[in-house]
Amino acid sequence: MAHTSEYEVEDVFIDRLEGIGYKFIKLDNYDDVLANFREQLAKFNAKKLAEKGHDASFSDAEFNRIMIHVDNHSVYESAKILRDKYVLQLDNGESVYIDFFSGDTDRNIYQVTHQVTMDKAHKDDVVYKNRYDVTVLINGLPLVQIELKRPGVEINEAINQINRYRKFSFKGLFRYLQLFVVSNSVQTKYFCNENEMMDGQYNPILKSLVFFWTDEKNTRINDLNTFTGEFFRKSAITEMMDKYMVVKTTEPVLMVMRPYQIYAVKAAKKRVLEVNQDGYVFACTGSGKTLTSFKLAQLLRDESMVDLVVFLIDRKDLDDQTVDEYNSFEKDCVDNTDSTAVLISMLKSSEKKMIVTTIQKMANAVKNPKYAAVMDAYKGKKVVFIIDECHRSQFGKMHSQIEKHFEKANYIGFTGTPIFEKNKGADGRTTADIFHAGDKLDSCLHKYMIKDAIADGNVLRFSVEYQRTIFARNLAVKGIDPEQLDDPEYCKRHKIDMEPLYHDDERIAGIAKHIFEHHEQHVHPQGKDIYTALFAVDKIQTLGKYYDEFKKLNDAVPDDKKLKVAAIFSYQANEDMDDGADEHSQELLDRCMQDYNALYNTAFTIDTFDAYRKDIAKRLKQKDLPQVDILLVVNMFLTGFDAKPLNTLYLDKNLIWHSLVQAYSRTNRVDKVTKQFGQIVSYRNIKQWQDDALTLFSGDGDPNEYLLENYEYYLNQWVNQEPVLRKITADVDAAGQLKSEDEIRMFIIAFRSMAKTLATLKTFSKFDWDDLAVVMDENEYEGFKSWYLYYKDQTHNPNPKVPVPVDVDFDIELVRTDRINVVYILNLLKNANTHDKTEEEKQQDVDLILREIERSDNESLRLKKEVMRQFILTRFYDLPEDADVMEAFTQFEKEQMKADMEEFAFENKIDYMIVSELFTEYVFHGTISDDDIRKRLTAYKLGLLKMTKLTKSVKTFVTETYNKYKAEGE
Repeated sequence: MAHTSEYEVEDVFIDRLEGIGYKFIKLDNYDDVLANFREQLAKFNAKKLAEKGHDASFSDAEFNRIMIHVDNHSVYESAKILRDKYVLQLDNGESVYIDFFSGDTDRNIYQVTHQVTMDKAHKDDVVYKNRYDVTVLINGLPLVQIELKRPGVEINEAINQINRYRKFSFKGLFRYLQLFVVSNSVQTKYFCNENEMMDGQYNPILKSLVFFWTDEKNTRINDLNTFTGEFFRKSAITEMMDKYMVVKTTEPVLMVMRPYQIYAVKAAKKRVLEVNQDGYVFACTGSGKTLTSFKLAQLLRDESMVDLVVFLIDRKDLDDQTVDEYNSFEKDCVDNTDSTAVLISMLKSSEKKMIVTTIQKMANAVKNPKYAAVMDAYKGKKVVFIIDECHRSQFGKMHSQIEKHFEKANYIGFTGTPIFEKNKGADGRTTADIFHAGDKLDSCLHKYMIKDAIADGNVLRFSVEYQRTIFARNLAVKGIDPEQLDDPEYCKRHKIDMEPLYHDDERIAGIAKHIFEHHEQHVHPQGKDIYTALFAVDKIQTLGKYYDEFKKLNDAVPDDKKLKVAAIFSYQANEDMDDGADEHSQELLDRCMQDYNALYNTAFTIDTFDAYRKDIAKRLKQKDLPQVDILLVVNMFLTGFDAKPLNTLYLDKNLIWHSLVQAYSRTNRVDKVTKQFGQIVSYRNIKQWQDDALTLFSGDGDPNEYLLENYEYYLNQWVNQEPVLRKITADVDAAGQLKSEDEIRMFIIAFRSMAKTLATLKTFSKFDWDDLAVVMDENEYEGFKSWYLYYKDQTHNPNPKVPVPVDVDFDIELVRTDRINVVYILNLLKNANTHDKTEEEKQQDVDLILREIERSDNESLRLKKEVMRQFILTRFYDLPEDADVMEAFTQFEKEQMKADMEEFAFENKIDYMIVSELFTEYVFHGTISDDDIRKRLTAYKLGLLKMTKLTKSVKTFVTETYNKYKAEGE
């Protein structure tokens, strides 16, 4: 069967769009786009223009005013302009409010074009010429860009292509692009545009922010034809931009909602406005409930029949990050005070139709007689309460007080772990009972369970390792199976008390040692990325024992091997000391805080406990550095705490039902590529409780769907992947002989698969290269990797030595290790016997160093390769015995950098100081403009062609020199 070409895919797609009401228009270049925008914007605003005695067109002067208003803005600013009005001064002296977009489908003008070419000839800030596949225009503005690949091509290539366009050619009106769609016909995704630069750095769109479209049952809609009928319906695409995108108010970020979020909002809105009943949304932890619930609050607030929307959160969840998140959706919307009086003053205000406050404050306002006058005014009004984490017992207790007062209120809850019959508490009520929707309606408005979120890539799977720590060494009881002694249910049936076994000092010391020895491979799986961990234990006394064991282990290792261990827990001021504790909880906490203060140069005390908690949260989230490596907890931080950099949970604690799922879910937020799953290392056998909990919260699904396979599974996967690579390239030498683009692409994909498997294998405590070496040992793997990195390097080369596919996805972070860096190499030299060496021995040293550099995937080191070689040959052997090798290399680098600048200046016949000053400016600002360079070169009276050429040469030299000589980590 013949392959379907990209052009054929494009033609079918455009036909489909025309079939649902889009009009095709041929636009060849940017001039055509501008002319069409001018014409369509006038048509779109024709009624308003007619009211001012103006026909449906713009004069040159009028259109020029419009372009001054709309052009040369960032993507974020353009998104705000799109949704706003503009006061246009007409040539006849009148002024008119011009719209660029409407929520009214009948008013907008929908067009589709393809193969628009963007180049410097038509838009001077375009860097490279590009031609785009398909563009959807609304009212003349390009708002959706679609990149299509033929079936069989990885969809990530289209995402990489769009990132390339964002960097080099989406300029002018193309900054108004709101959404992107990528497809290879059988797999289709959509995502939101972003500013291409952030803090002076290029900002590529992350693959984790690229979404599948689904139906209401979370069934994925993959094929392009069906997707087009759903997603591109004029009413659907308009509603998406009008209601289901978020333009943040406190940071320059655009967001688009995912299908399940949209369906949940629609269902909740319908329940309140059309049926006047309550309900709850079951959306798994980590799936974006905050955005969903907040968007619902905003949309209900804008409905005339709703008098007030109150967004309720638990006080302990209202930390700085949560406040910042809510305020980013709508500035200053959160009542972040401890005072109920502030809430009352907001309720008095007629301007406030939406309030974000705590459950505790609202309950206090309802029951306190002094607030009765204000609260009674809302008794008969349409008030909608939206409750986050509504499974919490606090809401259950306060719900009846609030419900009694607000007679016409509706309640919409959001939870990732509802209370069902199986896991209900002492009060006997389920989440469905609390959000009762009458006899005919299901209380659950929409479900998006953990299995759905994992399938969509919105949260990660869990890798669970059980480490057995209880053995029957001295047990001789008739009828007891020693192999089942670590099973708590077995012990319960046989009346064996496990508490003394769990709290045995030798066991605790052994677990602490095991964590200490294997922590690095859990939190530093690949490359530069290092993650953080929680360690949850059963009680404060146990926490104290572990804390002291970690201190002993830290004392026995050098500074660079120490772990930053912190602890936090809540205590009772008058606790009972009869359970064998030799230290009051408050004393232990005080001791932990003093150690923390010494480690992080802080000054927390028991009286500033909340500030201590917030500081720990920031360090676990890597918002403040240095980070906390391991945080010891009992109950705190196991629910409601979101930290993307947290990837590991150590457990010496029994967990069941929602407590287990909530605790596991601290680890599985999507973050960088190197975080492939949330890791759970349990030192108790809670497997049955785990399976029961995962089954319950996945609608009785298979719990294994959410878990990684075991070590042996991935070992077998490695063995099966090796022949696929060998078929393309039999050995390392052959990997360097690949000539065609298809061969190189196949090699990249095959090696990348093995690299991903290796990254997973390395996170297991039992990882051993000897297990893998039956088909490929570490040295051969590193050899293949060096060619993989070589092909990656060639993608940045304007004149590559081999035909590397431009948009292939290297997933480079999964291959990097960064173990071999500049410091590593210098230490190799430092430890070498440097004196009285023959020329042959010196050459062996150089060969060793260069071989290590070639093996390295550290980009900084690869750029310094020649500088290090020269340092070894011309300077290293002349250093005195006690010389500081690193300091000597730094000095050598400075000299070499100056020599490079002098050479460049001499070859280009310009003053060295000009080059030096431009370099300093680049180092300071992180960027340098062509104008800055031209100003420095004006004295040379160059013609336009020579000036352009020299400006480009200087800019290239400055950036390459900076990358070559910058310190690691800059």
